[in-house]
Amino acid sequence: MQTPKPSRNGSGSEVPQKPSPATPRSTRGNKSGNDIDTSGGAPARTSSDRSPKVTDRRSPRSPAKDKKRPSKISELESQISGLKDELKKVKDELASSDACKTKAVQEAEATNEQLTAVTAKLEEAQCQLSDFSAAEESRLQELRQISQERDFAWQSELEAMQNQQSADKTEIQVLKQQLETITEAEATHSKLLEESKAELLSLKEELLARAKTIERLQVNVREVEKGQMEAKGESDEQGRQLEIAKTAIEKLQESICLKEAELEASRARVSLLEETVSKLQHVDGNNEAVESSVLHVEMERLKSDLEAAWNVKTELEKKVHLLESEHESKDVELNNLKKLLEEKPETESDVPVPIQVDLETKLMKSITDIAELKASLMDKENELQNLLEENETVKSETSKKETESLKKYEAVVAELELAKAAEQDTRMRLGYVTEEADKSSRRAARVTEQLDAAQAVNSEMEAELRRLRVQSDQWRKAAEAAAAALTGTNNGRLIERSGSLDPDYNSIGGKMLNSPFSDDLEFESPKKKNGGVLRRMSGLWKKSPK
Repeated sequence: MQTPKPSRNGSGSEVPQKPSPATPRSTRGNKSGNDIDTSGGAPARTSSDRSPKVTDRRSPRSPAKDKKRPSKISELESQISGLKDELKKVKDELASSDACKTKAVQEAEATNEQLTAVTAKLEEAQCQLSDFSAAEESRLQELRQISQERDFAWQSELEAMQNQQSADKTEIQVLKQQLETITEAEATHSKLLEESKAELLSLKEELLARAKTIERLQVNVREVEKGQMEAKGESDEQGRQLEIAKTAIEKLQESICLKEAELEASRARVSLLEETVSKLQHVDGNNEAVESSVLHVEMERLKSDLEAAWNVKTELEKKVHLLESEHESKDVELNNLKKLLEEKPETESDVPVPIQVDLETKLMKSITDIAELKASLMDKENELQNLLEENETVKSETSKKETESLKKYEAVVAELELAKAAEQDTRMRLGYVTEEADKSSRRAARVTEQLDAAQAVNSEMEAELRRLRVQSDQWRKAAEAAAAALTGTNNGRLIERSGSLDPDYNSIGGKMLNSPFSDDLEFESPKKKNGGVLRRMSGLWKKSPK
């Protein structure tokens, strides 16, 4: 029963070894555990029992070790094969390096041979150079002579260019003088324009002011006419009442004196208004000065544009002269090169082959240089044509501007003449208008005086009418009271008859009743009563307010 236990433990330890290589550790742990267990239970057993168990326990470990050994062998074989491959690669590299070394040695030998050949050629070339040095010196002398001749030619050309520049400067001075004259003429034109515009503006403003004053005067005249019509109606009505109101003449004279004082005050106000009008006209003159300054700024801007155009013109002329000089210099160089080319074939007959090759190369270079110079000359000619066209356009623009300025000047002169004629007409009209305005102002003053007088008379007449109404009411009441008092006496009938015949009956009766002596009349005779009443009425009449 005890022999199969280690087999079970061995089978249990072999199962986890299959899925992962880390399982052998667990088998070792299990084995150690089994050993510990067996050692714990070993003291109770005999030695005869231990020997078969040990053999049984060691027997399952051998197949695991047998499995591990072939895996290590395979790994070593793979490493050996890799090392063999690396050895082959190293051998191949060594063989290739040996081949490179042999090639380098061969190339070094070839270069040495080439160097020897080159040194030989250099020695030959040095000999040839020593031979050709004399010929080159003679050629250098010839070239120096040619360069001196060129220098003399260039100096003559420079002198000619300087002469042209002096002539151009004189022309420029003449053009500057012409420009100055044109600018002066334009300044005079601008001044005339400014003066004419200022005069026109002043005339327009004066006309507008006069038109406004005429309209105001017309409105005032209409109002005055209406007031006159109303005053006439009122005067007709008041004429009837003036006969009754003769006592108010003194008061009217006093009111007239007051009105004269008011008229003087109004005259002072008119003078103040005239001063304000003059100040406003001065302000309008300042506005005209501002407008004239704006016009002056515009004329200065036009002058600056003209000066810029002339500057552009001068710059273009300078460019044209420079391009012409360059063109002439290039033509001279071409002629000199052609002469050299014609002279070279004669000298080349005595020259050896390498020198001829050098000369041919120089000739090719000179030909290419000539072609480039021709191309540059064509470009310069095109630029000259463009500049000439621009110069012509500038000249045409300047001529157009001059014609426009002349037209403007003529238009300004015509406008000035028209303005002068209009000014004369306006002056005539203004004189007529001022006369009419003075007349209308006088009429208006008269009408205002008449209206003021009529209004004062009306106010006084109304006050007098009110006073008379009050007095008439008082007298009526007094007459009624007197009549009532007199009816009680014996002579009442006679008094009533006389009262009916006498228009002053009511007033007399009223005064009698209001008098302090009314109580004494009852005991006097009728004749005495009548005399006393009349006396008292006359006294009351004198005492009554006017």
